[in-house]
Amino acid sequence: ITGEGMNKPYVQSNYERIKDDDYKTIDPRCVQALMKTYPVWGYVIDCCAPTGSGIVNNLLEYGVRAVGKDDAFAPVYFPDWIVTNPPYTRGLVDEIVWHQIRRLENKEVLHGVAVLVRNNWDFAKKRYELFTHDYYAGQVHMMFRPWWSKEQKAEPIHNFVWHIWKVSEFKRTPEVWYWKENK
Repeated sequence: ITGEGMNKPYVQSNYERIKDDDYKTIDPRCVQALMKTYPVWGYVIDCCAPTGSGIVNNLLEYGVRAVGKDDAFAPVYFPDWIVTNPPYTRGLVDEIVWHQIRRLENKEVLHGVAVLVRNNWDFAKKRYELFTHDYYAGQVHMMFRPWWSKEQKAEPIHNFVWHIWKVSEFKRTPEVWYWKENK
């Protein structure tokens, strides 16, 4: 079926976008999926949201020392990990992710980078180098669709995945993990 607006519900939320939203609302299961399959540790920075972001708050609950920054390109002062949910603005999201990987290469981030994005984000041919990079460790698929609002009025329609880059002295074969919450 084609036609004007036929795919609108799939690509655009029915909720009005909050200007300068800093992603305070994140489904805690997203951070739980990461921590239960590929745990991060040490000093962690969410480079795309100030302290108080959903990622930071959830990491603190796991006993991880985490802070937020509201500028993905500002200095990060040698964290062990960067864990973030970048704003999805075409082009900007790629620039943010590449910047964090360059930080790994330059030893400005000591262990790794984990990025929460929509499933299939890795299918774009322009992102090929991201996923063939020597530090690419793999992805954590979440077997649920995250809620992005507290109201939970409508069922979520998008699947999300964590992509992980980890400092390594050799090229590794990326792994895929699947996480399903235990109720």
